[in-house]
Amino acid sequence: MMRHIPPSRSKQRGVALIFVILIVAMVSIIATNITSRNQLSMRRTLNVAQFDQAYWYALSAEELAMKVLRQDMKDADGTVHLQQYWALADAVFPVEGGQIGGKISDMRACFNLNALSQPSTGNENGQPKPTVAARQYKSLLVALGMDDFGAERLSHTLKDYIDEDTVSSPYGAEDAEYESRNVPYRAANTLMQHRSELRAVLGYTQQTYLNLLPYVCAIPGDNRQLLNVNTIEVEQAALMVGMFDNQITLSDAQSIINQRPADGYEKIDEFWENSTLSNVQSANADLKSSFVVDSNYFSLKAGAKVDNAIFKMDSVLQRSGENFEVLTRQYGGQQ
Repeated sequence: MMRHIPPSRSKQRGVALIFVILIVAMVSIIATNITSRNQLSMRRTLNVAQFDQAYWYALSAEELAMKVLRQDMKDADGTVHLQQYWALADAVFPVEGGQIGGKISDMRACFNLNALSQPSTGNENGQPKPTVAARQYKSLLVALGMDDFGAERLSHTLKDYIDEDTVSSPYGAEDAEYESRNVPYRAANTLMQHRSELRAVLGYTQQTYLNLLPYVCAIPGDNRQLLNVNTIEVEQAALMVGMFDNQITLSDAQSIINQRPADGYEKIDEFWENSTLSNVQSANADLKSSFVVDSNYFSLKAGAKVDNAIFKMDSVLQRSGENFEVLTRQYGGQQ
């Protein structure tokens, strides 16, 4: 004989079953959420560990670069040229769990933007006489296709941006011009740490900056413009044209670079023996001191990869006696 279950109790069992199902579903959701969070936390921890390892690998690239530079300087008695080990392009070394890569560049094979901070000596036509470096920079801009007035204007705005005074040059700009912009700021009135700061200077468009990239740099704490004739590349011939204040043509500059010995000149006097420079030498004796065959500043673009973690770093290495030291270090890789 079957027992009769009252309808009320049947409904209560149905409600209880629904509650049990809901509880099981909630527990499943919570468990899944906890598992996902644990996996995410583990992945995050692993990423941090890999990133930290890549950072230390990048620092080791600095040590390796300085070791190579020390040995090259010792072997060559201070002369710097492109046949030395430091000039190897894009060297990559395998390490545990990843790779280390880097490229060393001579910072005397580019135009040091900080050279425009040099104070003017004397007057010319009632205005401060441009320094040798200012003339060379303007000539570089002209050699790259800019008109004479535009080149002079950009030379003046750059000088005003980094020199110590607050007096505007004839075509320059100081604080008043920068403060009147949509996003106001002031002129730095100090030397640049990196060439990317050029983008903050009045008149320098993105295209102008990109055109200048292969030819310019900023050496922290140094306001001299010296060109190492042993390390300038033929693709940078316009830089040599500018250094000679446009007294030679682009083809002349390319010819001079191509005629350079494979291991460079041992002494700068050998460079001046080039027949193309015979007229320039006598007419521009004040430019001669801008040309050298050595260097004390090098740029290192280092990178390290550990699994999927990539770390990039730009360092400026300075020679001090027989040793090298890190002058500045920037993370992330910059143009």
